[in-house]
Amino acid sequence: MGWRRLCSVALLVAGRQALTDSVVRAARSGDERALGDIVRALADELMPLASALTGGSGEADALVGDTLSRVYERLHQLERDEALLPWARRILVRRFLDQRRWSLRRPQCSIEGIEVSTALGTSADAVDLRQAVAQLPRQDRALLVLHYWQGLSIAECARDLDVPEGTAKSRINRALTRLRERLGEGER
Repeated sequence: MGWRRLCSVALLVAGRQALTDSVVRAARSGDERALGDIVRALADELMPLASALTGGSGEADALVGDTLSRVYERLHQLERDEALLPWARRILVRRFLDQRRWSLRRPQCSIEGIEVSTALGTSADAVDLRQAVAQLPRQDRALLVLHYWQGLSIAECARDLDVPEGTAKSRINRALTRLRERLGEGER
């Protein structure tokens, strides 16, 4: 099965796969079955993050697929087997942040009529929040999603985004202030 096809299939397969050190080690040694297990498990883990970052748009599938391709191409560079998920998450977030640069080189198309389910739901408040988050700068959006949706600590967010911890704290604070203003909640 070709790598691109494996990525596409992984995005369609439901259910959690275990990302054990032994599976990662086997995949790094060339075991195709283990590699497939890793791709499926990473797709399951990364899709909610990608969906939150992209505001539930169709971009999430492309972002996860691109991330899985990058992981496959560079799996030999992984230093510790247990670090696969944080490493893949960092790749996804960096691809998201770099998207503006590489999207200018690709043709653009709109898929406005396609319904996409999101982890946030469709209540009026969730839609307002999703729209307000989508208007934030990409760095701020990435921090909020990593911290609040993914449950990462400030230190983990800072590490994933390659910024000092103090910078991450101040950006989250400013992003929350902007969200409150956009949602009409003022200072709390």
